[in-house]
Amino acid sequence: MRLMQPNPLKTLTLVSMAFLCCGLSCASKTTRTLMPTPLGIVAGLPYPGHDSSDFQTVEDVPVFILSGRNLHEDEDRLNPFGNGRSRNPKLGIAYVKIGDGLSAAELRTETLTDRTKKKANVSFSHVKLTPSLDDFDPWRVKDDKVRHQDSTWVQALRKQLDESKRRHVVVFVHGYNTELIENTLLAAEIFHYLGRDGAMISFEWPSHARLLGYVADKGNAMYSTRQLRALLSNISKECDADSVTILAHSAGSPIVVNALREIRLLDYDMSPEEIRDKYRINRVVLAAPDMDTMAFINAVHDRFHEVAGKVAVYASPEDKALELSEWLTGSQRLGNSVGDLQEWESNVLSNISQIEMVDASVAEKMYATFLGHGYFHRDPWVSSDIGAFILGQEPLQRGLKKEEGQVFWKFPKDFPTRLERIATEYSKTRWAKEETAEEDEETHLK
Repeated sequence: MRLMQPNPLKTLTLVSMAFLCCGLSCASKTTRTLMPTPLGIVAGLPYPGHDSSDFQTVEDVPVFILSGRNLHEDEDRLNPFGNGRSRNPKLGIAYVKIGDGLSAAELRTETLTDRTKKKANVSFSHVKLTPSLDDFDPWRVKDDKVRHQDSTWVQALRKQLDESKRRHVVVFVHGYNTELIENTLLAAEIFHYLGRDGAMISFEWPSHARLLGYVADKGNAMYSTRQLRALLSNISKECDADSVTILAHSAGSPIVVNALREIRLLDYDMSPEEIRDKYRINRVVLAAPDMDTMAFINAVHDRFHEVAGKVAVYASPEDKALELSEWLTGSQRLGNSVGDLQEWESNVLSNISQIEMVDASVAEKMYATFLGHGYFHRDPWVSSDIGAFILGQEPLQRGLKKEEGQVFWKFPKDFPTRLERIATEYSKTRWAKEETAEEDEETHLK
């Protein structure tokens, strides 16, 4: 396994870049421009929320917050959360405005087309705290008893699902060096492109939101595993959710993997079908995972992936943030493992059909960013593939390719052309099905 060697010049370069990046982005911004439209939407492919004729555009986007952070003494602040730990998670609902000042038609155009300069702003409005659970430990039991129906937060989430077409919950788990407002804006953008159908939960683990807090953040991430496990263990039964998708970025990825691993070990006597039916976790996305590769393989051996229908891992050797992490930890990062897996690791991953390894480097080169770490939402190729994965499509259906004997699926250079071809075939198939359905209806009426 290749480990990062302490090359003084490269180390100085990486650290300098990280400090510069921190200086540019660590300040909390309450407004930013809408993320690029995923390429699949532009091509006209089926995409979560894309085919919805009543696509919501004007209402504020609600993001349900379950936070392991402590509260400031002044809870009326725009961001009431601190960066320390809380023994019992705090609950709230944040509201985000998307396209404020635009008409519904204008925002729809901004959402569904590939304009490079978006006019739609994404603005943090406010967060409304709701009473925390008196005792969080009942979340963690294995029985089927529903315990929190009197919770304001649970009632609001259930109401959101009642008013949706699908009882689908997305859980977003942020990365290192972030804070509530930044994470909530991103969660709202993702939910917007998913058609605002179902509910979005942002799991706010206590990141210190500063560059030099990396070691503390890794400790906080480990501490937060049990709280996330509690949420995932109970969200389907408490809110009557039909399916759950988890989207984790960077240092949030090991929290997710370890929480699922613990669930699998606790329910070791259940079959994969039984455990998925119990927790209803359908898709898991690990984007640029800042996680020890061998720790991930250990979790695979413990069958963490059996809790979910499918797991997709997006990695890129162009990720400079993970190069720095690799140097700091002395171990290979999963999100930087393209071309660096040992033969036995490749063999393990190749034999697990539920896990898809995706090399995002070609896509990242097309839309290069400073550190190459946020491609899962800044790169329309990758965000498109994530959306199609969530929808349940296989890699070939999404336009990816894989060479024989390789572990990673890749984005071909002609990826946009492939998507256009797939979209054309999809349109023909849908048109044929609609025509057949109309003929069947006419025959029935006669």
